[in-house]
Amino acid sequence: MLAGVGGLSLTGLLAACSGSSSSSSSSSSSSGLALTDEQTLTFLNYDGWIGKKTVSGFTSQYPAITVKQPSLPSGGSGAIITLIRQNPKAYDLALLGNASAQAAQVAGILNDFDSSQVPNLSNIPEKFRTAYPYGMPLEQGKVGIMYRKDLLDSPPTSWADLFDQMGSTLSDQVVLPNYDVDVMSMALLAQGYDINTESEDELQSAADLVIDAKPNIKAFLDSGRVAALKKGSATVAVGYDYETAGVLGVDDTIGWIAPSEGMPAYLDGWTIFGESEHQAAAYALMDFILEPKNYADFINTTGASYLMPDAAGKIDASITGNDALALDLDQTIVYEGYVSGELQNFRNTLWSDIQAA
Repeated sequence: MLAGVGGLSLTGLLAACSGSSSSSSSSSSSSGLALTDEQTLTFLNYDGWIGKKTVSGFTSQYPAITVKQPSLPSGGSGAIITLIRQNPKAYDLALLGNASAQAAQVAGILNDFDSSQVPNLSNIPEKFRTAYPYGMPLEQGKVGIMYRKDLLDSPPTSWADLFDQMGSTLSDQVVLPNYDVDVMSMALLAQGYDINTESEDELQSAADLVIDAKPNIKAFLDSGRVAALKKGSATVAVGYDYETAGVLGVDDTIGWIAPSEGMPAYLDGWTIFGESEHQAAAYALMDFILEPKNYADFINTTGASYLMPDAAGKIDASITGNDALALDLDQTIVYEGYVSGELQNFRNTLWSDIQAA
């Protein structure tokens, strides 16, 4: 679900925007209303993607502020940018994946994020703050390898190993996501390339690797990869860390591997729009949820892959004890980034070639 926040293509929209805005984010001339002023903070968010006590706790602390959460529009970055350009003061902040946040920054609709306004941001390790400079990093989603431990003695430990085994011992036993970004990312990593490469030759090479492997791939699935493992119709499944909730540590036959080249991932966070008149309230809400007990409430409610070490003691053991969801700062994680319209068109062509092969 969350990968949709990171909609990677703006096609012609961003090019049109570039003529009227610079590549850096815009900022409001003032933060607008004070925290003691009566106001409504409008937060574009996924339904329920917040802690059970976040809003009630925040409004109890700041009784003059009301929080409204309309749903994010479908259509990825382009839809969000269009919405904000049409209603520049109607929305204050949004949950955006790192790719969408970068696109929004390029389009000039975000504020110049002032980390000093969010003291509790120090609770998030620097590696995540550096990877998400557009606002406040909140949680992440990683792509890894799930497998049947009782059916596979020597599971692949890298993306390159997975492609090798698909041509031999794992032929017709592997299911992959039916999502071009993640499939291309694993193929790029298997060949030692940057998942955000702009080289058409490297992208073509990755697509060729998938095409060569396709006769040995059992299926590309939109969903149901864990179910395929549980039924035994697949021995290995490439999928997302959140798919393992309720499985790892519960079903002893299912295991998780973080491939040695790194895990493709998205990083979600909260960003503030440049024309917001409630920026002080938006910063206050960010700081509130980054208090460890409030952050733990968010993670326990959503089951997301968490970023805050100091909250671990307050997070459910079903999450901290899950190999896929638990925080490991030593893991190699590579975030899928913003793709220009022209390059996205080329990638779309490659994905069509893979589908047709």
